Amino acid sequence: MLPMVVLAVCAGANPAVADTWPGFRNEGSSRTAARDLPVQWSPQENIPWRVELPGYGQSSPVIWKDRVFLTAIDGPQKEKLFILALDTKTGKLVWKKDYAASQKGKNNPMMSRAAPTPVVDRENVYCLFESGDLFAHSHDGGKIWHLSLTQEYGEFQNNHGFGSSLAQSGRAIFVQVDHAGPSYLLAVDKASGKELWKVERPNRPGWTSPIVTTVDNQPIVLASGGGTLTAYSAASGQVLATLDGLTGNTIPSPTAFGDLVVIGATENPIKPDRVASAKSNCLVRLTHTRGQFHFEPLWHSKHAISHHASPVVHQGHVYIVTKLGLVYCIDLKTGEEKYAERLDDQVWATPIAAGDYVYFFGKSGITTVLKAGPEFDKVATNRLWSREEYQARLEAAKKAVAQTLPQPPEGKGPGGGPPLPKAEAEAIRYSAVGDVVYGVAAVDGAFFIRTGTELICVRNR
Repeated sequence: MLPMVVLAVCAGANPAVADTWPGFRNEGSSRTAARDLPVQWSPQENIPWRVELPGYGQSSPVIWKDRVFLTAIDGPQKEKLFILALDTKTGKLVWKKDYAASQKGKNNPMMSRAAPTPVVDRENVYCLFESGDLFAHSHDGGKIWHLSLTQEYGEFQNNHGFGSSLAQSGRAIFVQVDHAGPSYLLAVDKASGKELWKVERPNRPGWTSPIVTTVDNQPIVLASGGGTLTAYSAASGQVLATLDGLTGNTIPSPTAFGDLVVIGATENPIKPDRVASAKSNCLVRLTHTRGQFHFEPLWHSKHAISHHASPVVHQGHVYIVTKLGLVYCIDLKTGEEKYAERLDDQVWATPIAAGDYVYFFGKSGITTVLKAGPEFDKVATNRLWSREEYQARLEAAKKAVAQTLPQPPEGKGPGGGPPLPKAEAEAIRYSAVGDVVYGVAAVDGAFFIRTGTELICVRNR
């Protein structure tokens, strides 16, 4: 039985003001108290501005009142790093910083490109890149400090690059580095950029992001990846509890509300086990009794599997969506599947829950708005581009990168798996080409949608 206070929170008891979006998935929940959010838009309606961004970026925007902050990379070896601040009302560039990358890497659609999302607080914005460069800047653009994780702790070794986003507490930034080399969870002091603590993790590639929750007034960092979910003390890095036996929890990140945690997991394309992957999309409770923590399983999915997007909890239901746009709605209390329905687009970005709606921002700019609840109730389908414009832009983008895309190894498919039919292999090869919607932020009255090369504001007139 879930605590009534938790069910009340999931039903929508949010603060009254929402003028910030401080981190990835609004710091791990993908829920917002933002009011007056648009439900319908089109290329001709409720899009007051679009801004072309330098280079390319897969990170989500973060917002603090009248500033929206983003990151990007450029150069054939991703040698250029960009941090930008834009005005939320007009999209006007307020400031931009350019830096040289500490670790270079291939710049093509098969690799991470400015994938980690920053965090922002009332003082500064903190930005991490797959080069291992971690920066702190004031809201006005002043550089506070810089730390190179690759120089301090070794280069990142992931076959598709590094993609984990930052998490934060009052005084610390948390970085989860899961890769083929020495892996770790790191706490960095916000004021100085110095290490507060560092704990080792198993050497297993992954792209999930840590989140921070609170249990019995104790701040806790949750890190999912490589078959385990681990709870760490945010103050010391001490391991408090570990849950083993998970399959595919290498891309979607967990979602927490108090002591309840929804774990997202995808399917291993090389050694697929759909039953085990579905079972790893589950709800657990982090219990604290007699000074000891442990994870208590509550239910697991029978069919639902996550991919790029992380689970979302809203109004007593869990929403899990595949990259192809199949959404599962699951009762939070019982684990019962309420529906499984196809959306209007593929989905890579994690959905956003607000008020009575859940917004699914499709990969190619088609957003499906659903009424929250146990029945599939489509409220609107919205486009950022017309069909014709999107297709023209996609063909142009394919031509521009055709020579830079790597071919799969001889006799293997993408990612080293078994060979695929030519049409399917080409679709995967070009899947990250063009106007891909990677992340969204929401504040009162507006969404800020990030593609690889643009920031688009959607706001009611």
